[in-house]
Amino acid sequence: MQRKIIVRLGIGLVIVASSIYYFFILATLSVNTVPADALVRVDGKAVARTPADGIEVSVGLHKLEVTHSYYAPYSEQINVGYGDRIVRDLNLELGEGTLQLLSNPKGAWVEVDGQRLPAVTPTQIKLPSGPHEITMGQTERRPVSQSVELNAGEQLAVNLSLNIDPHGTLKFQVKPAGAKVRFVDQQLTYKSGMRLPIGEYGISVSKPGYVTQKLRYTVRYGDNQRPITLQRQYATLNVDVREKTALVNVSYVNGGQQISRPYLANMRVPVGEIKVRAGAMGHRTQTKTISLGAKGARLKFALPTLNVEVGSEFSDPLTRGSDLQGASGPTMVVVPAGQFQMGNNAGPPSERPAHTVALTQPFGVAKYEITVAQFQKFVAQTKRNVDSRIYKLAANVPVAYISYKDAVAYTQWLSEQTGKTYRLLTESEWEYVARAGSQASYAFGNDPLKICEYANIGDLAAKKKFRSWLVTNCNDGQVRPGVGGQYKANKFGLYDMYGNVAEWVLECGMPDYSLASGIGSDPTSGASCENHGYRGGSWDSTAQEAASSYRNATSRLSDDRGIRVMREF
Repeated sequence: MQRKIIVRLGIGLVIVASSIYYFFILATLSVNTVPADALVRVDGKAVARTPADGIEVSVGLHKLEVTHSYYAPYSEQINVGYGDRIVRDLNLELGEGTLQLLSNPKGAWVEVDGQRLPAVTPTQIKLPSGPHEITMGQTERRPVSQSVELNAGEQLAVNLSLNIDPHGTLKFQVKPAGAKVRFVDQQLTYKSGMRLPIGEYGISVSKPGYVTQKLRYTVRYGDNQRPITLQRQYATLNVDVREKTALVNVSYVNGGQQISRPYLANMRVPVGEIKVRAGAMGHRTQTKTISLGAKGARLKFALPTLNVEVGSEFSDPLTRGSDLQGASGPTMVVVPAGQFQMGNNAGPPSERPAHTVALTQPFGVAKYEITVAQFQKFVAQTKRNVDSRIYKLAANVPVAYISYKDAVAYTQWLSEQTGKTYRLLTESEWEYVARAGSQASYAFGNDPLKICEYANIGDLAAKKKFRSWLVTNCNDGQVRPGVGGQYKANKFGLYDMYGNVAEWVLECGMPDYSLASGIGSDPTSGASCENHGYRGGSWDSTAQEAASSYRNATSRLSDDRGIRVMREF
């Protein structure tokens, strides 16, 4: 009887204990997160990693915490009742941390995940938590990269040492000027004296008209210099002219110098812009400009006959502008075709060597020098800004105080007004018309004392006013420039080719005639056009300075330089 009572009591204790267990524990918790693998804590105790389902929790208040290394932590108080099933679906958000960026040496640029920061080291930056790639670099230092993992709320220091990357300077001394230097297969832009990492580079040097040079060049520590001279590329030029007696001249620029050469069959000339001028006596001169390629070219000319009355005078009407109605351009004289010996072998180097020049077609030349009144029509029409001293000169005297550019602009205006081609004379044309068939020093012979019959120069009349001057021992009766036509004309009917005012010519006179063209209408330009030629002497010149072969050049305007124009047919 005693034993039975004990057994029943034991069974009752089991039933009571089981009831207490279910009262305190029978509740569950499920936690899912994006991203997964977050740590779940209940009351500070790690209980699972997400996704977690059926976590048993007791009835009552509990603290739920969810953490992930790269994301902001989640926490809440949960009140658990008997039999509850608590579910939490969480989207974790990235947190934020701080990177302290340091380098040795300081002043490095920094890229974070491929993006360059505006600041240099030392600096700091706030970033989303997670993995990041940090790169630092500095001029002539090798870039260094490091991967870091930044946790939410973390302050992390990144300190990188930058090793020296040896460099050298690079400078190519290239001829001709303007040749382009570029790197082959590398994203680099050449600049003379640039610094580059030591190593080998592919280089290409080129310029149109020259043979491209390619090379491998090794940049070494220190200064690296190398001269590179490109060779001109040549091609064959063939010229056929119907008129068998024609003179053909070929002009081109080589090495910055204007070259003018008589044509030879199958001649080799540099590729690039080539000007070919063909002229035959009694025929209209023709000029063709081509871009000669590496394959060469063949040009053909058929020169039309030119019939004009030599010695006749004409004046083209000015047609544009209501205030010019009935007005005409300068009086022109038709000058014959011909040839002559240009220069003077007994003169200074600038006049040598004397050489034969042909003027293959007639052309018009102004009978007198252009007057102030004629020039002012141009100024009034174009509103050109010119030297104010012009307005103090008498209307009927030769215009002075004009620059070379003023003179060219006047001829262009005449061309626009008349529809004809006006320009300044070339040096060859000027000397041809000044000589007027004479090979002597002057059109009238070699006696300088006779010049006062043909020109207003620096003579005894000028000596009375300018006592220190060296003058010619004759007297023309006046000092300053006078009205055109007071003195004798030359055999072409042209006045004041010597004296009064000197006359601008078309080209920028060469230092000598070694490269001169044999066709007189072909300008013979030198390597530089800072100065331009003027011929004929002036009211303040000696007889020697007024001679037919005497040459002068300047860049300045003056009271003793003016204009004489020509017109092409």
